[in-house]
Amino acid sequence: MLSGETAGVKRASYTPVSMKPRFATLSLLVCGAIGLGAWWWVRAPAHVSPLSESPGASDAVSNQAARGADAAKNAATPSGTPPRPGSGPAPGPQPPDYRAQLRAADDYWVLAESLIGAARQGDAAAQFYLSNALQYCESLYDWYFVEHLPGGATRQRTLDEALQLTATRPVFTADDVGKLQRRCQRLRAGAQTPFGTAREWLDAAIQARYPVAQVSASLNKAMQVRQQPTPEASNAVRQDAQQLAFEALRTHDPDVMARMGDVAANLVSDPEESRKVAWVWRLAACQRETACDSMTDWLRLFCNIDTQCQPFETPVDIIRRKSGNDFDEIERRARELNEKIDAGTFEAGDL
Repeated sequence: MLSGETAGVKRASYTPVSMKPRFATLSLLVCGAIGLGAWWWVRAPAHVSPLSESPGASDAVSNQAARGADAAKNAATPSGTPPRPGSGPAPGPQPPDYRAQLRAADDYWVLAESLIGAARQGDAAAQFYLSNALQYCESLYDWYFVEHLPGGATRQRTLDEALQLTATRPVFTADDVGKLQRRCQRLRAGAQTPFGTAREWLDAAIQARYPVAQVSASLNKAMQVRQQPTPEASNAVRQDAQQLAFEALRTHDPDVMARMGDVAANLVSDPEESRKVAWVWRLAACQRETACDSMTDWLRLFCNIDTQCQPFETPVDIIRRKSGNDFDEIERRARELNEKIDAGTFEAGDL
């Protein structure tokens, strides 16, 4: 399923054009030379432009989510067994699953209308997924449906013309492009929308310390490390990237960990280790889930390009196949990584 989390192939509008990813693997094409699209987007925070009507509300929402995750983790008894039914506090109401709404929506104008109120009130998750929906239509739609002509003029491509582009742009299928048109046609009908811009809402989510947004900001900084004019400047940017990534890990969310692979890979100078560490983080995310749900979008987009993919392959199968003889080492390191994170011994400098 093509979602706003896989937006921005032509232009990652948050990453300066001169800042090319050093970790130029197929995975980064899928994730973010889109822009991260974001299963995994490359989006730079630039300056923060919070849009919430009540300052501090986003931080409260983000912190509440983090506390909820920590409380669930600590709900076990010292022996590691779950508490007896009725022995703990009754669970509170579950927050909206904006990610599921993003994936299921067939018209992103309608989705934006449903998210804008919560986003303006400081709901960091709503801000992030509203940003995803808008970014999807701001960039990916252009890649297929807008032809840029000499002199700055543009021409709208028909659906048939856009479908023909899938022959040379294999990341997305004909079904994906049809869905792209349905989702974005109304949002792109006019010059402006009443929902703001993707960048503004992402900046708000980053300021609110929403973990997945922090990973996006961390990846942007990681990609800038080798572009700095001095070793001191490179080290400062590296530390910023590490701190943002470390902060995002506070919820132990597998989705955050899966996205972390590209961050860690861009912080490593050795190409072989860069490749390995990306697989380590993705496998570590899979180890925390029954069916590796956090890698579902990545798997589908990866296999749109990798002709060796088989219908029965899981994300773990892909990692095993692509890592070859290194898989045992990667599996061991992924297990050790999870142990350090759960024990609270993982530090920012470990990235």
